[in-house]
Amino acid sequence: MRGKREMPRRRDPLRIALCAVLAVLTLSAAVLLLKRSLPRREGPAASPVFSEDAAQLPQRPPAPPEGEPDPPAAAPEPPEGAGDQTRFVISLLGDCTLSSSHYTNHFESVVGDDLAYPFSNVAEILTADDLTLANLECSFSDRRLESTSQYAFCGQTKYAQSLALGGVDCVSMANNHTLDFGSAGVADTAAALEDVEVTGLQGGQGMCFDLRHDGGAALRVGIYVLAFNGSPEQMKKGVAALREDGADIVIACMHAGAEKIYVPTARQRSLARAAVSGGADVVAGTHPHVLQPAETYQDGLILYSLGNFCFGGNRNPGDKDTVIAQLVVDVEEDGVSWEMEYVPCRVSSVSDKNDYRPTPYEQGSAAYQRCLRKLVSPWDTTTAEEAAEAAAAEQAR
Repeated sequence: MRGKREMPRRRDPLRIALCAVLAVLTLSAAVLLLKRSLPRREGPAASPVFSEDAAQLPQRPPAPPEGEPDPPAAAPEPPEGAGDQTRFVISLLGDCTLSSSHYTNHFESVVGDDLAYPFSNVAEILTADDLTLANLECSFSDRRLESTSQYAFCGQTKYAQSLALGGVDCVSMANNHTLDFGSAGVADTAAALEDVEVTGLQGGQGMCFDLRHDGGAALRVGIYVLAFNGSPEQMKKGVAALREDGADIVIACMHAGAEKIYVPTARQRSLARAAVSGGADVVAGTHPHVLQPAETYQDGLILYSLGNFCFGGNRNPGDKDTVIAQLVVDVEEDGVSWEMEYVPCRVSSVSDKNDYRPTPYEQGSAAYQRCLRKLVSPWDTTTAEEAAEAAAAEQAR
């Protein structure tokens, strides 16, 4: 399905300049900061971000006293050029699960009826951009739907409002939990999203969003969502269709990889590179629940895994690091240029558990730098194949 939706300009974007961070980390600015001029897409393929120099990883900082939140991070300073009426900011988020598993109440007991609570520490960032895209890994329904899945997530329809209050405009509905409650769950979820004016894109669907500023600048953003277990050829064709529909920028969403593994699988690479070959500028990956290294490929940037974000599916994830990836696009006379910037966050406002309230890390802190290092090289180099072998051996004992 292809269509378009006109969206008004919201407040001036708050962004974190990645160049300064990389200087602190003594990394080349070319590693994480990618800028391209479109439609001029020729040029040599960019080097991948995997680096042998990344073996020396920063030490994990000590946790704050149990149950106490970290000091709140100061709001990032608006970067040079913020407020430019020819600039657009698109935020990309990882897995969002606004419910507990199988009607347990861990998430619900914390959030209750405070629907603004889940995104309250990042709403200032997400409502200041022009478009926010997330992966929705739960269903919404007020019916008692049953599932045979070991882990299945279905929240009350009121929690769809949390997305809207947090500034989320569009969600991907193509992952391993989309069909946990069958067609009834999909239908109820789609209706709940429509009621709060959040666009839900199902597997195999693409849509163009027409963004406009009061000053007259316009940007056509195409988003394609690959069906869960879709093929590289489907990915390539879906992306190409959005290019044919006149998209200035194309973002491809995929849900693939091995859970809790920091290294992309061969399938992830195949799908993502097919997307770029088809014309995608950025690939937004989810499913591993941890941050994986980004990769520049041809004229595109691949975010293999954005990790969790607002995640009700785990009361205490072992790895709570995540980012808000912000695609900053400048409309120019001869096309558009773009770069990717990052806001390092934790999925919780406290370190010892998940309180379902993503919170930015303090700029320049050890945790802030750790998030960015995870986008440069794997935090743990265990491959998906090694993890599978270890799991099989453990089961055989």
